[in-house]
Amino acid sequence: MARFVYGCRFDVPGDAAWSTTVRPRYECWISDRYRRAFETTVSADLSTGEINGVPPEGHVLAIRRHEVDGLATELEWSFPGEHGLVWRNLVRTAQFSDRCAVEHRVEIGSTEYLVSPAGYSVGAPAVVRIICQQDVLVGDMRVRATVYPLARDSVDEFVGLLEAEQRRLPVVLLTPFANGEPGDLDARALADHLAGLAIVTEADTPETTRALSERLGRLGCFDGGVRVYWPGFRRRDDLRRHPLMLSSRISILGREHAERTLERLIFSVAAFRFTPDAGIGAIIAKSQAVARAERAQEAVGHGDVGWEEYALEMSEKLDAAVVDLETLKAENENLRANQNVLFAFSEQVESADGEDAPTERQPTSVSEAVGFAIDDCPRLFFLDNSRSSAEASPFKRPGEVYEVLSIMNKVADVWARNQGGGDLRQMLIEAGLGKRVSNFISQTSKGKWGEQYTFTYENERHLFEWHVTLGAGSADTCASIHFLPDQVRGKLVIGHVGRHLTNTRS
Repeated sequence: MARFVYGCRFDVPGDAAWSTTVRPRYECWISDRYRRAFETTVSADLSTGEINGVPPEGHVLAIRRHEVDGLATELEWSFPGEHGLVWRNLVRTAQFSDRCAVEHRVEIGSTEYLVSPAGYSVGAPAVVRIICQQDVLVGDMRVRATVYPLARDSVDEFVGLLEAEQRRLPVVLLTPFANGEPGDLDARALADHLAGLAIVTEADTPETTRALSERLGRLGCFDGGVRVYWPGFRRRDDLRRHPLMLSSRISILGREHAERTLERLIFSVAAFRFTPDAGIGAIIAKSQAVARAERAQEAVGHGDVGWEEYALEMSEKLDAAVVDLETLKAENENLRANQNVLFAFSEQVESADGEDAPTERQPTSVSEAVGFAIDDCPRLFFLDNSRSSAEASPFKRPGEVYEVLSIMNKVADVWARNQGGGDLRQMLIEAGLGKRVSNFISQTSKGKWGEQYTFTYENERHLFEWHVTLGAGSADTCASIHFLPDQVRGKLVIGHVGRHLTNTRS
């Protein structure tokens, strides 16, 4: 059974959009693909419905034109891919008075019974990406397959976009790190792959993300993370309604895997929520009804086909349609089940190793985040001072504190099992903490404010130089975690969680 994996709908503005934009783009897409991928010459003339050249074995290229109360065109193009797969493109277009409606669906099937992952990757077809480089209409909103910049002075406008009733596409927001460096994901690649299915926006500075978080609270996005805002957004929504992938998770997954994860999420939802364009469907239905009436009249006129035979033919077609309907129902139920899984995610879009993501915990304060970590992170040992500093912290993103502590616990477990061997800092960096982790403080900080970094552990005073910095700026947007590795016990001793301790820049 073929699986519906991609579906998009949009309108190209213009009373001649089909002849000037849509038709030539699709014709070039077919001929270019045959020349480059299949090394043969095959082309399609959508204006006449003719196929020029002979498609390779296993290929299907068919065009159907409907010209009753308008002009609609159906294109079916299927061809074998790698690993025993078959790709099927189903395209329907119709020119109306001021626009050309376009539907493009992609299905994938298997040519052999083989219980093994297919290992395919789905993205917007090249022809969709090309057409959507110009403004297209999705509902009443004009969108384009590009990266929309988000600046500080346009935050209010962006929030208005999120809450717009007419928005039918998700907004994917990418943010820079707290130090101003861009996040790890490629915004341009995401905009290409999600053409026609999402609006990709990239914040320009950490100040912009802080301003957005002030407006949206916990539904903001920050510090190299990316969030998907589904249509129907409201600031009171549950966090799990609009998935957030933190920079730490992106680092663990790797850029390519993280991008594919986001794309699969949106493609799955788009396939589940896809509905055919009613205008295109009306033209095709009228055309088919006229064709059936003409065939019936012709059969009666010739007198060589009895009504019983004609009725039998119609009955067979009805039976085939019922089978197709049952197949679609089964596929829809499968997609519905997958959808339930998608929306069961918490703040993480996907766990790297298949385990439950630790961010199922939703602390409402830094103190609660530390309390959760005390329960959940056996490789971390919390000094009393860490609890009191957490209680006094006004940091607005306690979920990030818990996420970082969870990563530290996971790394410490590996480090302990290796009996303290390996480069602990590099392990923390590779686990997702990246540039936020350091194992020293400056000589100036030691000399002037060393007492702030010194805590009692095992009846001795120790300088807790190791630290992770979260965010930047004031105490409500910046925090730090200071710790001491205990190689003998295989634990990380947490001395401080909360306000950034004094240094030369604070």
